[in-house]
Amino acid sequence: MSLSALPQAALAASKKSSSGDATTSVGNTSTARKKNHSVRITHQRSPSEETTAERDRRLYRECRGMPNAGACLGYTHK
Repeated sequence: MSLSALPQAALAASKKSSSGDATTSVGNTSTARKKNHSVRITHQRSPSEETTAERDRRLYRECRGMPNAGACLGYTHK
């Protein structure tokens, strides 16, 4: 019985010590939130990715004679 009481006493002691730390850590996180700046992520194109001009030319070429729908919407007539 004394062995089972020992971990509970240690757990209670750790809870008491951590409860004081929790209030100080909460105060620190609120100041950390104020300092948090949003980071802007820029999209970097891969070398194999086509540009918008290249895509337009490809779609005009591939969509000749196709119905004006889907991916070819607006690319059937120049």
